[in-house]
Amino acid sequence: MSATFTSKIEYLDKLKMSYISVSDEILESFREEGDKLLYNQRFNVTINNEVTWQGGTVSLGNNTAYITFSKARMKKIGVTLGDTVTVHLEKNRSEYGFDVPEEFEEVLRQDPHANERFSKLPKGMRRGIIYIVLQLKSSEKRIEKSLFFMENLKRAPEKVTMRHLLGKDLP
Repeated sequence: MSATFTSKIEYLDKLKMSYISVSDEILESFREEGDKLLYNQRFNVTINNEVTWQGGTVSLGNNTAYITFSKARMKKIGVTLGDTVTVHLEKNRSEYGFDVPEEFEEVLRQDPHANERFSKLPKGMRRGIIYIVLQLKSSEKRIEKSLFFMENLKRAPEKVTMRHLLGKDLP
């Protein structure tokens, strides 16, 4: 399932970020049986048939949601605030909304205890860890960061927080 529409690039001053808006009508067209939240969905987002990324919608109010649109992506395709762009959305059915780095998967495969603890974390926390690892450029750094998170996870108390995963407040 997909949808194509136009949207104006706007700025959310409160969060100091650019975004494109998505109406509840469009979001409703992606809603599937069992979906709990209309405004919190994951998509493959393509702008002007030039730049694509995996992103999610967040409620903006007034029957609208937004998807963040980074300055780097805007620069890449030569658009600025106030421009109207063509948006193409496809439902993202991946578990986390983006690809999991091979290095991270391998660390989990080799450490069953960490894998078990990781699988019990809330999905948002798992997504956050994977996203941080995914941002690293070299394979070596992704391995190091994956090991860092998994070692902290194993040392953390049963009720894990992001502070524990970042190596803070650990016993």
